[in-house]
Amino acid sequence: MNKFFALHLLIASSMLISSCGITDHDHDQDHDHDYATTVIVTLVNQNNSSDTVKSIWNDLDGPGGSLPSVIDTISLQSNATYKGIIELYNETKSPKTNITIEILNDSYEHQFFYTPSSTLANLIDWSITDKDKNNLPIGLQFDVKTKIGDNQNGKINIVLSHYDSMTKDGIRKSLESDIDIDYPVVIRK
Repeated sequence: MNKFFALHLLIASSMLISSCGITDHDHDQDHDHDYATTVIVTLVNQNNSSDTVKSIWNDLDGPGGSLPSVIDTISLQSNATYKGIIELYNETKSPKTNITIEILNDSYEHQFFYTPSSTLANLIDWSITDKDKNNLPIGLQFDVKTKIGDNQNGKINIVLSHYDSMTKDGIRKSLESDIDIDYPVVIRK
């Protein structure tokens, strides 16, 4: 299980080394970056590595077009702990753009927020485990703990806040969101 995350970290690090690296940006400048057409949430059960969940959200025509063509359900075992990552891509370009790297490069300007629907609020705990250079949450990596439940359905709202017009404080969402997705979730026995 740790090999899974170590491999993702190694890939991300090697991509960072081969790119221009982490740079500070002036908050007054506009930062053009790609929009996400594909979001992948991967979770690995810490007690059962064969229980790996990979859920895809796909909207290839981008914001404002047709509804997403793929929204996989995140199916989690009851009373379990998962380690997770989220990846974002723009697949309208060839080759596709790995937006995850852009978020990591400018992590002090980005933060994910994971909010369960009211039907899951008491059954799921989604906690961010990675931090930016200011020791504030990013949300590319997280732990998910489920409580005992049997076929409990709901949603997890995933928002990626982009802090251009306000300062990131680790608590409040920004006025600008790069993604705002409702993933269906089921907690199974």
